[in-house]
Amino acid sequence: MSKILLIKPQFFYSESQMVMQPVGLMYIASVLKNAGHEPKIYDYCGDYKDLRLLKSIITGWKPDFIGISLIVTELENTKRIMKMIRHLLPNVPVTFGGPWPSVNPREAIITFGADFVVIGEGEHVFPELVDAINKGLPTESISGTASRVSGEVKINPGRTLTEEELDALPFPAWELLNHGLYAKIPSGASVGCRRYMTIVTSRGCPFKCAYCHRTMGKVFRKRTAPSVLAEMEELYFRHGFREFEIVDDCFNLDRERMHAILLGIRDRLGDVKLHFPNGLRADMLEPEDMQIFRRAGTVSACFAIETPSPRLQKLIHKNLNIGKAVLVINAAVKAGIYTSGFFMIGFPTETYEEACSTVEFAVRSSLHRASFYLVTPFA
Repeated sequence: MSKILLIKPQFFYSESQMVMQPVGLMYIASVLKNAGHEPKIYDYCGDYKDLRLLKSIITGWKPDFIGISLIVTELENTKRIMKMIRHLLPNVPVTFGGPWPSVNPREAIITFGADFVVIGEGEHVFPELVDAINKGLPTESISGTASRVSGEVKINPGRTLTEEELDALPFPAWELLNHGLYAKIPSGASVGCRRYMTIVTSRGCPFKCAYCHRTMGKVFRKRTAPSVLAEMEELYFRHGFREFEIVDDCFNLDRERMHAILLGIRDRLGDVKLHFPNGLRADMLEPEDMQIFRRAGTVSACFAIETPSPRLQKLIHKNLNIGKAVLVINAAVKAGIYTSGFFMIGFPTETYEEACSTVEFAVRSSLHRASFYLVTPFA
């Protein structure tokens, strides 16, 4: 058995910022527990001022392995954390995972000092890596990892989990989080602070939007409705959660499954509040669907419009049917759902008039809230 510290750096500097629970690390932790290890999850957002808690865990608990899951906005905090780790536990293997290291494995190793990188989904890869290190077996050929081999960074492409594998995963290790911490910080739903749990019911998205991440790949894989409902019942009856945020890339891609989950929540749980802070593609919904969402307990939903310009929709490969999206937004508002929209300003070749039309669209829409983001290109 190994003691394994899983770290979420979080892009966080004050209590006014938004934070989401590290669902990925909870999944990794649950698989590690099933393999006989002792995982612990550390979230930077509860310790960002002086890292006193992290120092206490490192010096007192002395983990055998450390895993860090990060996105691009968490790089600076990762530097702080790595500096402490290397000072206090210089010989403990550190593995990076998550969106940024998966895209930049060489930089994660060369610039940030990671010993290993897990590329893509890590539920099977990271435990295999830990097991190989414990047994003194070679690690350089493990699928889905990157590491230094003879001074060079060797990258072994990963693979995505199948739908059967997703259903077979143990539920996330919710017990490893301090739920009081997340109840005090605004979440992705932007509806205030309260006790809730984040849920992922599917992975991947088949659409080719030019600006979007590829965290879970471009192959849509869904958990079955019974699996999702069993997780929610566990959270509801055993852990006392009454609010849930579903954060899939595209929850409504499979309409039959979407309806099965929503109707199951209504019939089996009843008095819950659902939030969809992302992952609803508006033009794949019908206006009457929003009544089903509401009857299942949905109180907030967000739709990513980006731009109302047909030219830019084609340029960014989103090709959203704006007219259909407007009908669904209106239906959501009419159903009593707090409805938000995401918009982007600054696409390549975007004109001043097109940028203004984005703002005008949001202002004239029935949306309760609109968020605008500047386009930031990455390599």
